[in-house]
Amino acid sequence: MLIIRKDKLNCYLINSDVMEYKLLIGNNFVFGNPKKIYYNDSHIFSIDEDIDGPYINTDLLDTRGKKIIEIKKNNLLLCNHEFDKKIVKRDHILILDKNGEIIIESRVFNKDTIIISGRFVVNDVILTITQNYVMLPDGKRIMHSKLKSDNNSVTITNQGIVSKSNEIL
Repeated sequence: MLIIRKDKLNCYLINSDVMEYKLLIGNNFVFGNPKKIYYNDSHIFSIDEDIDGPYINTDLLDTRGKKIIEIKKNNLLLCNHEFDKKIVKRDHILILDKNGEIIIESRVFNKDTIIISGRFVVNDVILTITQNYVMLPDGKRIMHSKLKSDNNSVTITNQGIVSKSNEIL
């Protein structure tokens, strides 16, 4: 359905049939167009959507704080030469280290689901997100959560994945 909104100077065409996308991280579902993903209070990646579906924006750092990967709108802009760029497409990015371990994977299914896996260095610790679970730096695993974000951001905590519904976007 299209809605037309008018004000004194302009007429706006609004598409009310925007598809809701969901995020799948470590066998945890986040419904309702999640925007930014945090580990405690540190931003690890953002997602949004355009006509081609959902996409990720992220900068990955090594343990020394040096940027090793940069992805914007699912486009790989920077990648450390030591990594294997296994798949680099708009709907699927897969970057592996020299041992074949996933550094980051972003995959879009059916234009409404984005799956993110990878290793994220946050404040000198490593947060590991696999397809099966989120592993916190202390070894605790988070899986099988379902959460509605309502166009807000979410935070991965020791207690699980929670919505930041009071956030101003």
